[in-house]
Amino acid sequence: MKLAKDYNSVMGRSADIMKASLGLDFNDFESGSVAFDYEGLMEATGYTIEEIDRIQSRTGVGHTPLLELRNITALARKYAKPGYGARILVKDEAANASGSFKDRRAACAVAHAKKLGYKGVIAATSGNYGAAVASQAAMQGMKCIIVQECYDSKGVGQPEIVEKARKCEALGAEVIQLTVGPELFYTFLSVLEDTGYFNASLYSPFGIAGVDTLGYEIVMQCREKLGKSIRKPNDKRNDRVDSRSYCGKQCQEPPFCWSISCSNPSF
Repeated sequence: MKLAKDYNSVMGRSADIMKASLGLDFNDFESGSVAFDYEGLMEATGYTIEEIDRIQSRTGVGHTPLLELRNITALARKYAKPGYGARILVKDEAANASGSFKDRRAACAVAHAKKLGYKGVIAATSGNYGAAVASQAAMQGMKCIIVQECYDSKGVGQPEIVEKARKCEALGAEVIQLTVGPELFYTFLSVLEDTGYFNASLYSPFGIAGVDTLGYEIVMQCREKLGKSIRKPNDKRNDRVDSRSYCGKQCQEPPFCWSISCSNPSF
């Protein structure tokens, strides 16, 4: 039987569509009217940091350089009290495959889709994540559709988003461009349902899991530069890697280290 495709019908099937396109039921992680078991959701992905690192490394993602901004460090120390001037470093995420840290999320999501046997991936995004998903899909031999909220109420496209669409298309993705509004989620769900593709959303647990390696790398690279003042994080899924806690709270002796993740290091 052909399913009704009007707005209310599609939105009414949203829970089933999301479950089929992710392989996870978010209802399993809800408790009461407000509480949500985030840690349980992330545990359900089943990936360790080492496994995510291997997935990302296969397609040129991760292990980006950590560079010290010596001139800015010198300026900070010039005006700071003795012993308070931080060493300032930048993690150059533009060195990833499509030019941003979003590759980390996309690599994990697309690899999981391929592992589960999906033929393609879909993402709703207006920025760098679309290019990241398109890049990863091309490298991993999967079809890709990017749904963009691009046009305003007068049908005028935002230049930076239009440019991102060209990049996605150059990487082999089909791009669907929409106006900003409720039609985005409706169209996204409808296309997911029609194609049977994987939901490679920026905020799926598989995409979120891909960011873990960023904090881990910052910790380990700072550890190499500064020595024993930064401890190695463990790899338990319930101990989320947070570069601020490891590089800030755990550094008890000067010089302190501040690390910035950056996709545009031109400054």
